[in-house]
Amino acid sequence: MALKEYTNDELTVVWQPGLCIHSAKCVHGLGKVFDPNRKPWIDLSQATGETIVNQVGKCPSGALSIKKQETTTMKTESVKVQLMSGGPLIIKGLCEVLDEEGKQQTKESVAFCRCTKSANFPYCDGSHKN
Repeated sequence: MALKEYTNDELTVVWQPGLCIHSAKCVHGLGKVFDPNRKPWIDLSQATGETIVNQVGKCPSGALSIKKQETTTMKTESVKVQLMSGGPLIIKGLCEVLDEEGKQQTKESVAFCRCTKSANFPYCDGSHKN
């Protein structure tokens, strides 16, 4: 059987039916996306890209895989880093912040605490003023 691709704006899930051992890890782990009773059986609108990527990574046979979307134009944004005297480190521009657990947040602007007194550390809450 030929491979099949299911695409949204973010990613493409590739299914190779000939490799599938029908362990149903996809169905049991993320049934809203992977539903063998539905046509098409993969609906990427039912979960976030990150959730889908994580579930596809659990496929034991490799029948499911991810192909990232290629962008035709590369947009480069300038990021400005400003050190505030006696205050935070401010980053202006699109940046991705990973916390200690690896959870990612995308922010347009962020102020990182340098005094470590913030109740919202690592983000500044103005505690340095006290």
